[in-house]
Amino acid sequence: HLFVLIPVVLRFFKLEKADLLLSSSSAYLKGLRKPKGMMHINYCHTPSRFIWTDYEYALHEVTPLLRPFAKLYIWWLKKWDYKAAQKVDHFLANGLEVQGRIKKYYNRDSEILHPFIDVDFWHSTRAKGDYFLIAGRLTPYKDYDKVILAFNKLGWPLHVIGTGRYEKYLRSIAGSNVIFLGRVDDESLRHQYSGARGFIYPQLEDFGMMPLEAASCGTPTLGLAKGGSLETIIPGKTGELLDVMNVDSLIAALNKWDESNYNTADLVAHANVFSKQEFKRKLASLIANKINAGN
Repeated sequence: HLFVLIPVVLRFFKLEKADLLLSSSSAYLKGLRKPKGMMHINYCHTPSRFIWTDYEYALHEVTPLLRPFAKLYIWWLKKWDYKAAQKVDHFLANGLEVQGRIKKYYNRDSEILHPFIDVDFWHSTRAKGDYFLIAGRLTPYKDYDKVILAFNKLGWPLHVIGTGRYEKYLRSIAGSNVIFLGRVDDESLRHQYSGARGFIYPQLEDFGMMPLEAASCGTPTLGLAKGGSLETIIPGKTGELLDVMNVDSLIAALNKWDESNYNTADLVAHANVFSKQEFKRKLASLIANKINAGN
């Protein structure tokens, strides 16, 4: 419940004087108050989704008794968030989807800096099995129910990694061919990526790291042709994209699926574009350019 007080708390957060403030946020930290003369570069992972794009979803996360207060708070927070965004000197967006949102909600330009994955850690650890994989928080917006219903009809093995408030419902609709593995550590996730015929990513995400992790482990992804997947999945090379994600479209795509069509070297090479080394190089270049332009 103290989450709602963060904008107030930030007013009392004192920064030591420096030439540059570099913040990374998807919510409040862009509102840090900087000393005069300091440049603020914000790495924005999205304008706060619960304010701008997932308003109804956020309201249903609180009890009905508190919803009138939540509506009032979000109304105030929109004004605070927009004002805070105007005080940032430069925005970096984590992808095209977020770049568009920064322009739409803040009326600010930004440059793209894609996040990184640990390509040294994410690598294949086993031969391919006969199952497909979905993984992540089990929440309604991710459309995992459509994937499970499609696999129920196909009768093919599907592994599900993750927990969340939607888990009970997903278990209730799943056939015996669907195995729930719960929360797993990174080593187990890597093992599951490596053995999967394909990773399925049905949701709209701001950017989304999991198709890149899967690719680094030699596994192609079947994803939705929206949001970050447009940048992380290359059709015909590292996976496929569906314009519409429903049971019928999934079944049609899966019946055509052949994991041998995707070259492991291509998958790994694509993942390497998003390495930590490449991220550091681009970040350093962007910062240097902004500082030099400011001088």
